[in-house]
Amino acid sequence: MLFNSLHFLIFFPIVVMVSFSITNFYYRKIFLLSASYYFYAVWSIPFVSLLIASSVFGYGTARLIERSADRTVQRLILALNIAVNLGILFFFKYVDFLSLSIGGLVGFPPWPVLGLVLPLGISFYTFQSMSYTIDVYRGKCKAEKSALDVSLYVAFFPQLVAGPIMRATEFLPQLARPTAVNFERITGGILLICVGLTKKVFIADPLGGFVDEIYGAYETYGWSALVIATYAFALQIYFDFSAYTDIAIGSAAILGFRLMENFRAPYLATSLREFWRRWHISLSTWLRDYLYVSLGGSRHGELRTYAALMATMVLGGLWHGAAWTFVVWGVLHGSYLALERVTGCASVDSHAMAPLERIVRTIITFNLVCLAWVFFRAETFDQAFGIIGRIVTLSDGQSASAFPLLILAVLLIWQLGKERVRGLGIPLLLDSVIPARWIIYSMLPLLMVAIGGATNPQFIYFQF
Repeated sequence: MLFNSLHFLIFFPIVVMVSFSITNFYYRKIFLLSASYYFYAVWSIPFVSLLIASSVFGYGTARLIERSADRTVQRLILALNIAVNLGILFFFKYVDFLSLSIGGLVGFPPWPVLGLVLPLGISFYTFQSMSYTIDVYRGKCKAEKSALDVSLYVAFFPQLVAGPIMRATEFLPQLARPTAVNFERITGGILLICVGLTKKVFIADPLGGFVDEIYGAYETYGWSALVIATYAFALQIYFDFSAYTDIAIGSAAILGFRLMENFRAPYLATSLREFWRRWHISLSTWLRDYLYVSLGGSRHGELRTYAALMATMVLGGLWHGAAWTFVVWGVLHGSYLALERVTGCASVDSHAMAPLERIVRTIITFNLVCLAWVFFRAETFDQAFGIIGRIVTLSDGQSASAFPLLILAVLLIWQLGKERVRGLGIPLLLDSVIPARWIIYSMLPLLMVAIGGATNPQFIYFQF
């Protein structure tokens, strides 16, 4: 089910009303779990069984780990959990990719291409289920006795398909106590949903069409058009993914749950290290805590640290998709981070920088991120290197509108100015005029569905 669809516009208010009409919290959780499975079943009924199996397996292995006093046995159970989770993820996401890649080298595929359908959100809920078992093994949380709570933690519909990837230590405690109706939280949640829908329908989707047109015929466009299209994609993916996060956080807040922040003005970062502390925060912290640290982190010398850093970013690239272009995207980010570590650039506090230095470093960081975005967006190496080649050689060709650059300017002004406006005590329209606020609240979702309903483009991160 898409957030930007009429189906969700009907589904969600019903879930909210029924949920808060159930006074027994245990039965309310059963209802929310059922609603979450329905939300997923709208896409595929058979794959709901995979979601259920992931929850049950995570619950069972965590309980076994806690019951065992033998650390070796605990490690074996954890290894089984990780092997099964990654095995399922590999089967659906990478088995065809690997067959085609080997076939391209030796001339024939080692096994038939299966043409598997990628289960929606499998990368997200697999990581979430796996992190719960790892946290139990590490002693960061107790194994939950309620299979219902673990299942709801894994399948909670606002963040099921594209995150944020929640930690059990953050979400499970919220299932231990009932949530009362909170008017302030509900109005804040509705505002976030409206903001998310606005980002998606009015900004991300139009930018997506612009990028598709230019990247699809890149040979005919000049270098300036390709630069603008690359900047446009940077904006598209930010607005698209942060829109999903806004809607997820807002929907959860209305239901009485808190999800973690996933974006913090990432394009204002002054280094790549800072960028990853601001971009897709739930994934970057997951990779840091469960992969980078497990590979040794910075505890075993510089060489081991750089190897762990590169491996983390490469695997992070592969997590996004089964394509070598994603691997290169990961290699680029790994190289950026390693270079910053060698030069000490990342250790400089951005707040201590002079304004001019901060601006220059922000511009450099943004352009390095955009260079990597070319490989993330490109469908083939030929396309990626063709686009970069035409930009570097300043090739002539068709021009393109600078409209995406205007959106970038608005984005930067908004991110720089919104907190300062509030800090000065200047009331915004939605903060002060209650009738205007509720007119916008009620009309925006309908308007979004009316405009976006014809094509209903899915969110970019649905494919991961």
